[in-house]
Amino acid sequence: MKSERKGLSEINLTSLVDVSLTLVIIFMVSSPFIVQSQIQVSTPSIKKEKAVLEGASDLKLELYLRENGDVLLNGQIVPSDSLHESLTTLLAASRNKQVLISADGNVLHDDVVTLMDEANQCGAAKLSVVKRK
Repeated sequence: MKSERKGLSEINLTSLVDVSLTLVIIFMVSSPFIVQSQIQVSTPSIKKEKAVLEGASDLKLELYLRENGDVLLNGQIVPSDSLHESLTTLLAASRNKQVLISADGNVLHDDVVTLMDEANQCGAAKLSVVKRK
């Protein structure tokens, strides 16, 4: 009796294809979330700063986030439920649609980014983060 050993004549690619297709589907599903939540950041330059000063808007929008959670819009405390409406109204009247955002030193980054996202959704074209002393 002769024992015959049969070797693998073909490579089984089924599991490799399954994993690859699963990864493709995961990337396709998650890519819109990554694109929609981006905040573009540009560094200031001297030329841009002069252009901003020369073409200053007649309406100034400043958001200040306190440590206790209060949001001040141009120095006035705004309730969180009416912030979206107030920002939308003021941004519609502004020419350059720029919002200056500042916060207390102990405010979490998450809260500041949430405020930036809210301003962006209300129609802000430019967001500036300002550090106060």
